[in-house]
Amino acid sequence: MGSWDPVAQRLFPDGWAPQFCYVDDIGSWVTNEITITWNSALSWVASFVADQDEALVPANPTCAVSYTIHGEWPGGFNAQGWITNTEATPINGWELVWDFIGDQSIAYNWSAVMTQDGSTVTATNLTWNSKIYPGASVTFGFIGDPGELANADPEMFRLNGAACTVEPAGQQGWHRMKRRAPRFPKWARRYFPWWRSGPFFRG
Repeated sequence: MGSWDPVAQRLFPDGWAPQFCYVDDIGSWVTNEITITWNSALSWVASFVADQDEALVPANPTCAVSYTIHGEWPGGFNAQGWITNTEATPINGWELVWDFIGDQSIAYNWSAVMTQDGSTVTATNLTWNSKIYPGASVTFGFIGDPGELANADPEMFRLNGAACTVEPAGQQGWHRMKRRAPRFPKWARRYFPWWRSGPFFRG
């Protein structure tokens, strides 16, 4: 690699490997520590931001995902995920992809075929849970190693290539259910006339 930088030209007439070393000379604008350190970080940030653009949640997402950690211990944790079909048609076969934010790794899992490549995890349906009907959910879980960094929850999930809404843990699909007060059995109403004014029942 070459440059118009006079300091770099003088010290490295035959060129140099990019970001291989730095020169403690403020007169060099391409090989000093600040340039290399910050350019390397900015390049990583630019690449990360570009990746996030690909996973932007569309205006009308067809899926919702909830992820929760049930328990943690030194060297391990237990996590569970739910996939909810928010579309009006069934999902026939699913593949859920997400990226761990830290250095977590999966030890073993259930209710899905799971593979990991670096920080990227892919969970694929089994035969018996391949179809997700409208409004219905499927779930899977795994035991993982939290690694050395913070065991943060993934922030983005892609189902069959499309970004999903991320729901708070424990609220998978509940916001779409109509909650109704319990009804007092009809056969018992003649024996318990006070049911109409009861605080917990309605007809």
